[in-house]
Amino acid sequence: MGRHLAACCLAAVSALAMTGCTVHGTAQPESGAPETGPGVTPTTGASPGEPVSDLPPCGDIGTAATPPDCLLESRDSTGLSFEVRHSGSDGHTITTVTVLDGTGARVQTLTEKDTSAPSGPRVRDLDADGRDELIIPLALAEANTRYAVYRATADTPDLHRAGELTGIGIDTADAGYTVVSARTAHASWDIEFWTFDADTLRALVTAEVRPTEDRSGTVTGYICKVTDDGGLSTLGLTPDEATAKFCTEPAVGRVMR
Repeated sequence: MGRHLAACCLAAVSALAMTGCTVHGTAQPESGAPETGPGVTPTTGASPGEPVSDLPPCGDIGTAATPPDCLLESRDSTGLSFEVRHSGSDGHTITTVTVLDGTGARVQTLTEKDTSAPSGPRVRDLDADGRDELIIPLALAEANTRYAVYRATADTPDLHRAGELTGIGIDTADAGYTVVSARTAHASWDIEFWTFDADTLRALVTAEVRPTEDRSGTVTGYICKVTDDGGLSTLGLTPDEATAKFCTEPAVGRVMR
């Protein structure tokens, strides 16, 4: 699957919001005594009507070199909140996310030990199943950002590290696929389609969007072709059928304008 990154300004990444050594994260459910240590604040539980955390809401980070500590709130029915804290020095940042239930009781702690992206975690329902995923930016490399994705299911209510995605934008297709738009060169894109297998991300196909140019180098149009990332057999599609299906997805159309 094409994943070669090409130069692009940092402003494009921030605007589209939401890359490749491996970063291992940890997801630890809470049991027994509260955890202590750098970046972890004991939580005793909030009384009804009280805020679950004294951290400010996550929002615009401005020009901060390291995203500020803040509180994320899920938009699904779980009522979970996420205390986001950063620690470390000399360019080595540890991002710790403490998961709180609706009363403010700590239920889980997640840690990414090497993060350097200039943006903070966010929550979004990536597969349209009604439950938010937690997305933690890991690193920025030229045009694209590498993200760790944590997911929970009805069978596994705790969040588990499902894998990593790399691109400028992460979207959700109408069919429930997770869509990642990655820039590979000037006017060239790889639009990747993923699915969740329980709590693990699985690649399906990539729509490779490449420009056509005239003799002066002016882009005159685009060509889209779908390549198999291991998902064609699962989808029951031939390569031509997959190209017809995925090259018409809105996320592909946006980069072909």
